[in-house]
Amino acid sequence: MKRVVLFLCLISFAAVAYADKPAPPETQLVKPGELITFDKLDQDEAFGPKGKPGANGWRAGIGEWSVVDGAGYAKEEGPSEKRPRGHEAVCEHIVDLGDLVLTGEFKLGPAPQVGFVCRDTHQPNHHLGRVLITPSAIWIQKMSGIAKETRREELKRIKVDIDPNTWHKVTVEVKGDRWLVRVDDHVLEGTHERFLDRKGRVGFVARGEGAQFRNVAIWKAAE
Repeated sequence: MKRVVLFLCLISFAAVAYADKPAPPETQLVKPGELITFDKLDQDEAFGPKGKPGANGWRAGIGEWSVVDGAGYAKEEGPSEKRPRGHEAVCEHIVDLGDLVLTGEFKLGPAPQVGFVCRDTHQPNHHLGRVLITPSAIWIQKMSGIAKETRREELKRIKVDIDPNTWHKVTVEVKGDRWLVRVDDHVLEGTHERFLDRKGRVGFVARGEGAQFRNVAIWKAAE
């Protein structure tokens, strides 16, 4: 009898785990392969102590990260002696990937800007590329360097009308030197040789306070 109960418990656990696993998104550049991570970001354990991995590997770095109304909530770091101008809130997952797919949902709220980002495998990891989103624009930029040495170049920008009080879906496809980004029905693409470098960190960022994130996933591109 005990074996039957244990078996049923295992089946039940597997069903719950399977139910929580997201379906691969529809893509154009790459086919999603291995699921690297997925988190609804609705539980406090989603974010570990600053700089340490949470339950599914997300590292709440700069700024303050918490769970509010069932989703990750971002607050940027204020000005300090180390960072006189403050710094956007940053949450990343440590990886070692070439081509990839990132999906998630965001709500700007009162925050002026959010972004979905990649850094390379240097030590420390240098900025590589970003898609940035405001209520009126979405753009892709290539990047290099870190801290005061950071450099950026805008590759593609489109004008949009993003409701800050509504949840929006985002998919970022990275294949070779190309990024293809879909935010709801808005699509844009950027190309740069910098994107060829391997990715050591993938994540999301937010300026100000009040941006929220949920259902964030990273897939390794199928070969």
